[in-house]
Amino acid sequence: MTAYIDVSKQFLIQDSNSAEEMLKRDIVAAISNKLEATILGSEAGSTTKPAGLFNGVTADAASITFADIVGMESTLETANVSGNIKYIVSPAAKAVLKTTEKSATSGIFLMEDGEVNGYPVLSTSAVASKGVIMGNWADYVIGQWGGIDLTVDPYTQAASGKVRLVINAYFDAKPRRTASFVKKILK
Repeated sequence: MTAYIDVSKQFLIQDSNSAEEMLKRDIVAAISNKLEATILGSEAGSTTKPAGLFNGVTADAASITFADIVGMESTLETANVSGNIKYIVSPAAKAVLKTTEKSATSGIFLMEDGEVNGYPVLSTSAVASKGVIMGNWADYVIGQWGGIDLTVDPYTQAASGKVRLVINAYFDAKPRRTASFVKKILK
């Protein structure tokens, strides 16, 4: 993963530990966000990039039902998946789950109190549009080789009074067990 950030020389000459800490937090947050978007995205993998979990998943043709939710659970149980099971959904999918009733006029929705049928739900905009993934997240491995390589480039943005910080980090991410994850893209 390669990223860069342009920082003003005025910022860099600040005699403050808090300014440096803020810059470090921003770099770590940028790396985390990119890694999350890659893992929970829908792009195909390559020799330099892991495939997103939603790669190859087509959107449902019909609206989600409670039977679909139970079907996802059943798929995991059939594969003997247990442990740290949670849902991770996009904000759009979360909205659908929170407004879809379990049965007509029941007044009980698929997602209530941050859970779907007793399983915790996490939401992030890094998930592919209307994506829902349920799985044992202990079976997902993220490897990092080496630390974060930081190159200071004082030349590229010098005319603008900025220094470019170029960040390189080496990661790979894959399910240890593909049967530990069930994915849907809601209609």
